[in-house]
Amino acid sequence: MTESSAPPSPTNGPGDPARGGPDRDPDATSATTHDPVTADPDDPDPTGGVPVQSVGPAGSAGEHTDLRAVLEATRNQIETADCPECGASVDEAQDVVCGRCGTRRPAVRDHVEFRLGPAAAVTDRGLRRRRNEDACALGRIATADGEVLVASVCDGVASARRGDEASLAAAEACVAAVLTRITARGSLGLDELAATGAGAAAEAAADLVRHGDPADPPATTYTGAVTRGGSAVVSWVGDSRIYWLAGDGTSQLLSTDDSWAEEIAAAGVMSREQAHADRRAHVLTRWLGYDSPEGPARARRFRPAGPGFLLLCSDGIWNHVPDADRLAAVLASGRGAADVLGDARALVDAALADGGYDNATVALVPLDPADGDEWDTRSGGEDTGPILIPLDPDDDARRDPAAESTVDPPDGSA
Repeated sequence: MTESSAPPSPTNGPGDPARGGPDRDPDATSATTHDPVTADPDDPDPTGGVPVQSVGPAGSAGEHTDLRAVLEATRNQIETADCPECGASVDEAQDVVCGRCGTRRPAVRDHVEFRLGPAAAVTDRGLRRRRNEDACALGRIATADGEVLVASVCDGVASARRGDEASLAAAEACVAAVLTRITARGSLGLDELAATGAGAAAEAAADLVRHGDPADPPATTYTGAVTRGGSAVVSWVGDSRIYWLAGDGTSQLLSTDDSWAEEIAAAGVMSREQAHADRRAHVLTRWLGYDSPEGPARARRFRPAGPGFLLLCSDGIWNHVPDADRLAAVLASGRGAADVLGDARALVDAALADGGYDNATVALVPLDPADGDEWDTRSGGEDTGPILIPLDPDDDARRDPAAESTVDPPDGSA
């Protein structure tokens, strides 16, 4: 293994004093982003976000969530609100706490929720961090071959400045690029769409260096998923994860962390348990940003045997609940199969109940082979399995020969 030049701390992980902050009461009121004026009155479970934003010609280019718009729309309301604990005016605030009772004041990015059709996403600051540096985005668009769903979850690297900007730029660029490419060129293969999303995320994160110190560029992890017809391509860079969660016993971890621990374990230097117990376990070996290592994102084609959900999540989720079967059990104990937003909340709540040491973000995207035959291997369709996704969208996605001979990644024993 080549010695990593990655930032020396986990992404917003425990033990990072630079990102420390007062503990938060899990029952305390946090920032919300629900807009009652624009919410659908017929929606029995409205999200905490603004309505999805239209892109391109109305009705032809799909729709997507817009975290940036949520933050801007609610900034004044939240930043000028009275203290939720004692009612003191914002004029009495001292930095981020109430000057009268000392309660931490809510921030615009503390907690945001989205539901877009059958998919949902929730991001939360957690109980220990001063701010939320995770981001999430969802999109969907109808094509001649069926509806395409796209999702992204990114986690700003804590040891780099402006990680919150990097994660937001990458997640939203991924979704917007996929929708824009479909609008411009029509129905495309999932490999190409995944490459488009990953490449756009990488470019957006790297471009932030133009507005800051080149010696300390922003950085972020990345996960992306593009689905259609019961099949998916998932891709990742860093240690945010992608899981398959199902009630039929097939739940599994689909991604492999780009981290010191995983590389040491893969090289046979230590067992996976020993590597993950080491203080260097979470040091990243890949990330997105101006100074990111060259090379493609790792990816995987996936088609399940039955219905379930793709879970994209930051390490603030899987550090608390790493096992795929346990994550699936959280969904089973949620608010019902039809309530995808409730399931997303339940996953975040599980991390908070276990301590909530980090920002916690999830995106849930349903996948059901009954929806189509995009890659039906039983009828001679495309093989599923590991591939490489170039971060330069002008290159072709290609299968990873080395990855083909490997077994599936372990399902969450981090």
